[in-house]
Amino acid sequence: MLYLFLQAQMLAEDADIGSVDRSLEAYLLWLFGCIMFNNSHGDCVDRVLMPYAREIADAADADVPTWSWASAVLAATYRGLCDACSKTTEGAVLTGCPLLLQLWAYERFAVGRPVVDHTSYGPDLYGDFDDDRPTMGTIWCGRQVRM
Repeated sequence: MLYLFLQAQMLAEDADIGSVDRSLEAYLLWLFGCIMFNNSHGDCVDRVLMPYAREIADAADADVPTWSWASAVLAATYRGLCDACSKTTEGAVLTGCPLLLQLWAYERFAVGRPVVDHTSYGPDLYGDFDDDRPTMGTIWCGRQVRM
């Protein structure tokens, strides 16, 4: 299924399986390094994650390994919070998954939470092009953002 998605979305129609697998591996490394296990470097992925991305990309759809990614992300976020809170230098950085922390805070604290207008999209939000569709950000706080 991932193969079909990547072939349809990212690569040319005549892309071979090797190109699709390497594109999936690159996407997984981005997902691991920038979203799930954000490190303090900001421009690289920890090399310990590379074999996981390779194994997932090279596996057949029925044989994709299942690991407990949720617990790993939660543990990395807790460790990042602990490290960031205990460091006293100016270069202290929050590592782990800041997106997870942000979503957790949105669910529990009203301060800083975006207000979402849940009315249906009107035709005035749609542009002239197929890829010009409204996103959730366009309806936060009732403001419409035009580009």
